[in-house]
Amino acid sequence: MYYIFEKRSLWNVHYEGRLVAKFATEKEAKEYTGWVPPVEETLDGSTEEEESSKEEAGTDEQASVFSSKKPSKKKI
Repeated sequence: MYYIFEKRSLWNVHYEGRLVAKFATEKEAKEYTGWVPPVEETLDGSTEEEESSKEEAGTDEQASVFSSKKPSKKKI
């Protein structure tokens, strides 16, 4: 089984506990191992790739919240 991880800005590919290749990008490492993104099934029976759902989920960003209280300063 292949194991992919990032170490020192390089993507290492291990197979059965041994280093077999190093790549500059995660995409290259996944292509080397033959990785295929999982397919999700929707309620209507159609299938979608997981990557498209990640893009939609990433669009919901929480707005920054700032406190209206000012730091108290004491005069001596």
